[in-house]
Amino acid sequence: MKFGKLGLVLATAALAVTAFAGSVSAVVAAPATVTVAHGIPGAVVDVCVNGKEVKASFHYGKQFTASLPAGTYTVKVWAHHTPACHGTLLITKKLTLTAGLNATAVARIVASKPALTVFVNDLTGTSATKATITVRHTASAGTVDVWLNGGAAPAVPGLKRGASAGPVALDAGVYSWWVSAPGAYTPVIGPRVAKLVAGHAYQILAVGTNAANFRFIVINQMGV
Repeated sequence: MKFGKLGLVLATAALAVTAFAGSVSAVVAAPATVTVAHGIPGAVVDVCVNGKEVKASFHYGKQFTASLPAGTYTVKVWAHHTPACHGTLLITKKLTLTAGLNATAVARIVASKPALTVFVNDLTGTSATKATITVRHTASAGTVDVWLNGGAAPAVPGLKRGASAGPVALDAGVYSWWVSAPGAYTPVIGPRVAKLVAGHAYQILAVGTNAANFRFIVINQMGV
């Protein structure tokens, strides 16, 4: 079963209670929104919440978004297995979601082990002519410089592993971005070219474990 939009009305809340045993009451004015990004190369996984499968055969570089009632959830990431939620457990993490929260959970390698890192998202700053970007360094790499459309200097110098920069408002248009070693210009991840649309908030996640599999995951949401 894929994550769907849960907890918006009583009917969907009934389904949420079935899918997520022990979840809080379904009558919630503003559900939490969580985007899950898979940043561990070579691992095909199943994502289970409160003991129930919510995403099967989840591959590196992919993402999905859930809308959930406020409450506390136990998230477990397993190596892909039939039946679901069995076999080799890779990650377990307890998440407390508040009403209206917007967050991103990135599966990544931390201290040589799989882990789930959670970022709270700021979607403000967009407008009829502006988009925003937030850059998050979740790859297994040292400090990097972040470049946007080239130029004489990096847009974000010295971004440390696990850190974020932004949101920064930009004119809508086509942009290229990449990351380099500190003080260098040559890309070590990227470049990637994409059109940024006004009114949208973008998260650019650097993911991967080495030069052969580094890449970006781009999460696109409507701004506020």
